[in-house]
Amino acid sequence: MDLLERYGLLGLLVVVIVVFSIWLPDTFATAANFRAVVTTQAVGSVVAMALLLPLVSGRFDVSIGATTGMCAIAAAATMSRYGLSLPLAVLVAVAVGLVVGLFNGFVVSYLGVNSIIGTLGTTTVLGGIIAAYTHGTPISDGLSPALTNLGTTGLLGVPSLFVIAMVICVACWYILTQTPFGRRLFAVGSNLAAARLTGLGARTLVVSSFTLAGVLAALAGIMQIGAQGSADPQVAGIPFILPSMAAVFLGATTIHPGRYNVPGTIVALLFLGTTVSGLALAGASPWVTDVFNGSAIIAAIAISAQFRRRRTGELDIGS
Repeated sequence: MDLLERYGLLGLLVVVIVVFSIWLPDTFATAANFRAVVTTQAVGSVVAMALLLPLVSGRFDVSIGATTGMCAIAAAATMSRYGLSLPLAVLVAVAVGLVVGLFNGFVVSYLGVNSIIGTLGTTTVLGGIIAAYTHGTPISDGLSPALTNLGTTGLLGVPSLFVIAMVICVACWYILTQTPFGRRLFAVGSNLAAARLTGLGARTLVVSSFTLAGVLAALAGIMQIGAQGSADPQVAGIPFILPSMAAVFLGATTIHPGRYNVPGTIVALLFLGTTVSGLALAGASPWVTDVFNGSAIIAAIAISAQFRRRRTGELDIGS
């Protein structure tokens, strides 16, 4: 049972690949399709890391999608409208993400605002700023070819965006599991009162998690430009982060059940992306993707809650 809990989703991913490969050998079981899947999930994996960090501390950042969109617009505008270089554009985007994350952390940690409500407010503000600046029009002129070509280049046959995403994911895994900061963040998320009694700076840790989430959202925004070839204001919303959100919660049911973790999130992303790709190639309607991702979130939260209750002995509200 322990092996089934830890690696059941990984086994299910293998089953999905085998089934669709047999069903659709000419379209699904191709190198081009698998490259498309991992390229599509590259930006989503970085967004998932941005969602994961506050969740580890027991908070939820709804504004990650809006922050990603805002940072993408900031980077594109720096190059397109002000003629600055790609490195400066990256610095501007990271600075914007850092400021937004720091603001969210301050509102949640020091003002005591519920994280969902506070970051939902941030989402609305950022959405308004993006709409006022772009008027709903993507920015595509004057962008650095080194960035816009990122979605079509590769390293030893592996898409560049996926390589970058995996480097970022490994860095997040190292921070969360191999550093005192990560262990303290898990302690705050597991039991805030106990963490405070042991002398941990809970407020500082929570602010740090939101700040790092903002920086990761900025990197995701830059990667999104590389994936699309433009900065699209339409990405700044809940639908954009829904697959990543589903992956984070679904990832908490595997590898380390009942605990948010990086390897589980990556497996969940690949499972969701592969399944959606197979359904699309099989002719499923576009709305099936939203239903599938939403159902995955509900199922993942329910399963993860059961794992957590069994591990801690806590009763849920319905008990």
